[in-house]
Amino acid sequence: MRIFRNNTKDFTSARGGVFALGNFDGVHLGHKEIILKAISIANEKKISSGVLIFEPHPRKFFRPENEDFIISDIKTRSYLLERQGLDFLGILDFDLHMSNLSPYDFVDKIIHRAIGVSHLIVGYNFKFGKNRSGDVSVLTEICKNLEIQLSVIDQVTNGDSVLSSSNIRSFLKTGEVLKANKILGDDWTVKGMVLKGDQRGRTIGFPTANISMEGWIKPLFGVYAVTVDVMGVSYSGVANLGVRPTFEGIQPLLEVHIFDFSDDLYEVEIIVSFVDFIRKEKKFEGVDSLKKQIKIDSTKAIELINRNKN
Repeated sequence: MRIFRNNTKDFTSARGGVFALGNFDGVHLGHKEIILKAISIANEKKISSGVLIFEPHPRKFFRPENEDFIISDIKTRSYLLERQGLDFLGILDFDLHMSNLSPYDFVDKIIHRAIGVSHLIVGYNFKFGKNRSGDVSVLTEICKNLEIQLSVIDQVTNGDSVLSSSNIRSFLKTGEVLKANKILGDDWTVKGMVLKGDQRGRTIGFPTANISMEGWIKPLFGVYAVTVDVMGVSYSGVANLGVRPTFEGIQPLLEVHIFDFSDDLYEVEIIVSFVDFIRKEKKFEGVDSLKKQIKIDSTKAIELINRNKN
């Protein structure tokens, strides 16, 4: 998958392609339905397929102080989208200029002229343009005038669950990882660079790979069973996502203890997938009680990961 920003100046082969348009936060099953439609049409027409996303998320642009809703940052979203088999990912810079474009100007200047989309795919509730004044009915008329083919995907459900990013956020905030994963169609994933921390975990026998969660959704702080992809190799592990009250931490941090792994991972990108929730984060009286609990958590994590495989 090739990536471009805003236009196809250096990616002329993307012009004339079939593109799905949206935020695709989390890349859940509903998003995948839209993406599959784009790929199917592209294959039928023997042209390229792609996805167009906004960065930052428009909601983040208008309310920068609101940092607790992003399910997948741009790095993780790019990774998840690449796994879908797309040819292109276009990242549209959502800035003041973009936010002030009328619905028509957005489609004409960005979708039509800059990128040259031949067939556009959106979800049933897609909103766009200044003040979110455009919807699928408006988009239908604009695409007709500009001779862009349009497909609108209806609401997708999975049993009793509506496949939406909002529902995923709600489940993550209550620690209901299995319910969130059911909507995602996969385990909730965080891709990030391992930071150099205080190495406290190493001194107590449980070294951790630490990833900053600044700007991400703040799920229920606690301990999770996880799997970890390290340079293409999958490992099991246990992770604490929170502020480490035992050591008076402040900023949310993902600390991952990888089983049967001892290599140095500083400044290495790893992919952490959340299998299930184990317990809420809590403050311990001392290191000994913390070590005892980590052993219990590790045993539980292995049990949950093995259960998930079956």
